[in-house]
Amino acid sequence: MGNNRNNATAVIVGAPEWGNKTAFAEPFNFGDLVVFNDPITLDNNLHSPPVGRAQGMYVYDQQNTYSAWLSFTFVFNSTEHKGSLNFAGADPLLNKTRDISVIGGTGDFFMARGIATLMTDSFEGDVYFRLRVDIKLYECWK
Repeated sequence: MGNNRNNATAVIVGAPEWGNKTAFAEPFNFGDLVVFNDPITLDNNLHSPPVGRAQGMYVYDQQNTYSAWLSFTFVFNSTEHKGSLNFAGADPLLNKTRDISVIGGTGDFFMARGIATLMTDSFEGDVYFRLRVDIKLYECWK
């Protein structure tokens, strides 16, 4: 996000009546809908080449704390993995770790089910954040 639209990987596409699409709504970004398309890397410093893209959306859903509801897909197209993993769930942003559901997949991850643990790895106010995602699959057909 931020002011550099040429390099943006996320954008506010919906805002409450009192908000706008260039800055988050007050308080707690409530009502803002953000769409994103971010690279997936294997390290936390973006030194590894991308192994796929994280594509989806989140909506800030509480008026008294920072919290969002997520719906996104990891789309893999690397030499190691092909296909997608689908995720959905509540993300109470102030918790150190948050669990969301793995609700399906395609290709190498056909019909995947499991849990993804999210951790905020880096945060720079409203303009940038990076998540670490640890995925545990309990069911996956190949």
